[in-house]
Amino acid sequence: MKATKVGTRGYFFSFDDPYFTTLYVINGKNRIFICDTFLGPDPMKEVLNFLDKEGVKDKEIVVFNTHYDYDHIWGNQLFENSIILAHELCVKELKKTGNDDLKQFEAHKKGDVKLVIPNTDFKERLVFSDDGVEFYHTPGHTADSSSCYDSVDKVLIVGDNLESPFPYIRILNVPEYANSLREYLTRDVETFVSGHDELMYDDILLKANLDYLENFTPNKIDRTNFTKKHRGIHFSNIKTVGELLKKEGKNAKALEYYREAAETLTEAEQTPQIDELKKSIDDIIEDLSG
Repeated sequence: MKATKVGTRGYFFSFDDPYFTTLYVINGKNRIFICDTFLGPDPMKEVLNFLDKEGVKDKEIVVFNTHYDYDHIWGNQLFENSIILAHELCVKELKKTGNDDLKQFEAHKKGDVKLVIPNTDFKERLVFSDDGVEFYHTPGHTADSSSCYDSVDKVLIVGDNLESPFPYIRILNVPEYANSLREYLTRDVETFVSGHDELMYDDILLKANLDYLENFTPNKIDRTNFTKKHRGIHFSNIKTVGELLKKEGKNAKALEYYREAAETLTEAEQTPQIDELKKSIDDIIEDLSG
């Protein structure tokens, strides 16, 4: 665990195992706000011990889950007697998929994890005005994705809505996702906190992610200078949208995305795995074309 002091009252915690993940704590005037709880009770005990040594204690704790993904909520069990806050769609999704995730991603557990679903939800926003902290719905990475704004230190915690180098598109909500990022640009922000990146003191990644979303249509994004990581994420996004459109019976539109997926694979270093993937995409293209 690595801890970094931010502004007058913030703490940024990051973990490298099994992949880089972060959480953020605001030491408010009246409450301690913990934004996301990582992969279980063990790392969260480390966080609480660190805060105790810093003299951050003896206040009401409010936990906030930015979205329902397991790597952001498995430490909730340490706070069952506190407010655990999330968007109403997060609660709904965890009731549906939370137990399955415990089994599917068991290898990632940090401690003896049990599913604890948020006990307080909101639809649009919830504000703790006496602490200068606002939680609000910002659909993007997932439909339930929400953000936290600390107006004292001008810190915006965005969960997985910002990712380097590209955002991950998982549902058919690209225009709505872009709107959430445009809203971020209207705020007075000095520090951005995302779920899987280091602290950001400018809006460079935000603008790059927004540009990607605004141009996310087949043949509109310039792939000339893509790295392997760029290509991999873009392929995943294009393929995902194609699959979702196909499920909705929008075959002509889905075909455009699958064709770009095939082109993206052609530009990658050719391996047996890529060849197999390319064949599966070509088969889908042939089926949709027929």
